[in-house]
Amino acid sequence: MLGYTHLLFSFLFGSFLLDYFYPASLLAKVIFAALLLVGTFLPDIDQKIPGVKHREIFHTIWPVVLVLIANFFLQKYFNFSVIALAIGYGSHLFADMLTPCGIAPISPLHKHRIRGPIKTGSFFEFCLAAVIMTFLLLR
Repeated sequence: MLGYTHLLFSFLFGSFLLDYFYPASLLAKVIFAALLLVGTFLPDIDQKIPGVKHREIFHTIWPVVLVLIANFFLQKYFNFSVIALAIGYGSHLFADMLTPCGIAPISPLHKHRIRGPIKTGSFFEFCLAAVIMTFLLLR
């Protein structure tokens, strides 16, 4: 998926979380949005690291699990939740599962890839992004 589609998926999933979790202060909302954005693009850091293949370890559920564990321990010390980082990261993984390349979400335990029909940069991806944007605007 292209960056704008990943961003729209993050906004979509993040908006569902905000239905149940309303950060009290403006600062908490800004931190939530920043963590959501960082989480959205963090899986593709593997493209910047020499010797690391794209859609390998950074495109699994393990970083999300680590963030959720960290959130469990950190929520005692902070007034905000780092769960937005997990939401952004997970939404990126979900979007990549919709592509023909797919991801192997529980690698290295199992190498099975979950794949979908949407080619990156295709007209169908554009249509999906338009539907998500319309949904978000009408909410």
